[in-house]
Amino acid sequence: MNLLANTHKLSANWLAIRQVSPALSWGGVMLLILSVFTLLAGVFDERLFQGVSVWHKPWKFQVSTAVYFLTIALFLSYLPKLGIASFGRRYIIWVTFAAGIFEVAYITWQGAHGLASHYNLSSKWYANMYTAMGVGAVLLTSTSGVLGWYILKDKVTSFTTDLAMRHAIGWGLMVTCLLGILTGGILGERTRSGGHWVGGTTNDALGLSILNWSRDGGDLRVAHFFALHAMQFLPLFVWVLFACRPQTSQVAGRRWAWGFALAFSGFCIFTLSQALRGIPFLF
Repeated sequence: MNLLANTHKLSANWLAIRQVSPALSWGGVMLLILSVFTLLAGVFDERLFQGVSVWHKPWKFQVSTAVYFLTIALFLSYLPKLGIASFGRRYIIWVTFAAGIFEVAYITWQGAHGLASHYNLSSKWYANMYTAMGVGAVLLTSTSGVLGWYILKDKVTSFTTDLAMRHAIGWGLMVTCLLGILTGGILGERTRSGGHWVGGTTNDALGLSILNWSRDGGDLRVAHFFALHAMQFLPLFVWVLFACRPQTSQVAGRRWAWGFALAFSGFCIFTLSQALRGIPFLF
């Protein structure tokens, strides 16, 4: 029965996000499908970049962008059709889609040719593209803040989830926007000072598996990763809270959401400070 209920809920969520934004829903699915072929390309293509497959970075960005698309579409579906201004809705959907596809397309193209996408100032063209990527990343991340603002200012009775989850989603999106842009900006400025590495070996092959975070020096990607995924971590925390303590009131749950948002923000700032001091996240 639980499996049947979960399948039905998943189907209902997919229908909802497909209705609210076909572009983000199908775009997310297509990126996930593309990521499978990219992963397979890394198996058969022996070329390396910074110690790992040239296809590894495109694969990571395809998966990450797909998750972002689907999360934004899901949370947007929780708002009633008239609960968000039409311009805000268009901004959230089309800026997310356009900026996300641009980032993934360029990173995948560069990866396929064994070239750097980030910190590549080897020609005027690459320098301009790197600047365009920075603008695109800010625009992409800004959409989470716009959606978070609409959710937090929405009436409790008109939002389709309960009070605690509304605040977890809203503040998760706001943290993603603010800290995502902050950490991304610090990353982007380090074109001539080591990139995302702060001390340690500049080789992804020696880092943590999959994520490639440095084990012997600071790595600014850690704080950026956690900041960008606050939009998933905060709602997950509230879901776990009510699963473990179903007697918790919605008002108390809202306070827990606020507290976790502050704690998670502090954690992101801590990992940023840690990386800037050249200390690895995990030894």
